[in-house]
Amino acid sequence: MRVPGAESGWGYVLLVGGALIVWSLALDASLGSERRIAVWWVRSVRRLGAWAGPVSFLRSTVLLALYAIVAWLGDLLAGRLGDPLWALVVSGPAMVAYAPVVLAMTPFDVVDVQLWRSQLSAVGAEAREQRAVAWWAGLPALAGFMAIMLTLMSIFVD
Repeated sequence: MRVPGAESGWGYVLLVGGALIVWSLALDASLGSERRIAVWWVRSVRRLGAWAGPVSFLRSTVLLALYAIVAWLGDLLAGRLGDPLWALVVSGPAMVAYAPVVLAMTPFDVVDVQLWRSQLSAVGAEAREQRAVAWWAGLPALAGFMAIMLTLMSIFVD
């Protein structure tokens, strides 16, 4: 499924990917989305003890699976209608909803992990809980970032 004339498709991938990053940053600046995600996450794993990490991994993997299902449905729609841009009707809202979660938790580097852990600490997570959530939930979030990029590439790149 490719956009006709996709020679410049990488530009669209970068444009939409950049827009998703800007959207995530704006959402965090205006509504404190990373803090809200941290509050929700810490509340749900607070009493799990040693299971906080595995449960965080499972939860992050479920979010990835939900995104992947929606992206697949978008691809099916695009295939039925004969134009890959139709995938954005379904995948677009999913990317807009999932990108802030992915960007909050993805361990691109040590600084990102420290920023996420500081958000978790700010809402009352102990050091053990911070480590468990940051590392266990971070790996599926990194896969989620790659899934978003693959979705964009499947739409725009030939």
